[in-house]
Amino acid sequence: MDVHPHWETQSEQMGTKDKFWFRDPNDAQECDWLFKFPTENTGQHWAEKIAYEIARRMRILAPRVELAQYCELGGGPRRGSAVRSFASGYELYHGNQILASLDGNYDPVQRFGHNMHTVQRIFRSMSIFTSGEVADRCRSRLAEYFLLDAVIGNVDRHHENWGILGKVVDGNLKGRLAPTFDHASSLGRELLDTGEGKSRSRYLSELGIGRYAERAHGAVFLSDDSRRGPSPLDLMRQCVEEPDYGGLFHRALRKLDSLNTGSVEDIVSKIPASWMTDLAREFVIRLVDYNLQELQLLV
Repeated sequence: MDVHPHWETQSEQMGTKDKFWFRDPNDAQECDWLFKFPTENTGQHWAEKIAYEIARRMRILAPRVELAQYCELGGGPRRGSAVRSFASGYELYHGNQILASLDGNYDPVQRFGHNMHTVQRIFRSMSIFTSGEVADRCRSRLAEYFLLDAVIGNVDRHHENWGILGKVVDGNLKGRLAPTFDHASSLGRELLDTGEGKSRSRYLSELGIGRYAERAHGAVFLSDDSRRGPSPLDLMRQCVEEPDYGGLFHRALRKLDSLNTGSVEDIVSKIPASWMTDLAREFVIRLVDYNLQELQLLV
């Protein structure tokens, strides 16, 4: 998708990366999109696209993502990703707003290392819906989002990276869980192909993909006294054993039936050659394959 400067409608302050909202004047549907510039020397743009395609293959609700180029006047195109708006007339209430409204001790500002951002609190917060049926449906989808995180190695499910789409009607919140969004921090997007430190080539030939997957630290914690969030894989391992919500995670694992190494290879092969190196492709395929094998042990 080529995006032009005069398409910009407003900047976006949420998050840490440069981004802005835009609308293609030739789009008959008049859809709003969010253009996101990747952090320099990372694959955040292709990670967003691959993550979306994997979510779509698994039938997990996520907003459409396209690779995009910002065509600056007098300069070359700047690459990024474009995410289609999913608000549709609703207001997005982020997780930190929800959790702080239910617990006066919850700090809505702290983002990293927030050990009160636990699975239990996230699931209990769905009781904000007066309908128990809606709350249960939201919890089921949350389990699917955590499964997706484990598949792609997403370590950035902090309390502003999930939320509720809602409207207040007669004093009650009406709405639903927002689609899963912001998957740029996944699939080894931060690694360089080669180098003296931890690189894709070292993980593939020496350190092992499992070391990368298992040592990652996510932004969802298991308890208030945890020092670090577990890896997305280990979070799933713990959650399937959770007495209150384990059944939802077992049900979410059925989504794995729609994904295999061949389908991941097909998705990755469609990323243009100039956007992603061969080593990055191999790393993504090997990482997802490792994660899928580990998750299948939980089925």
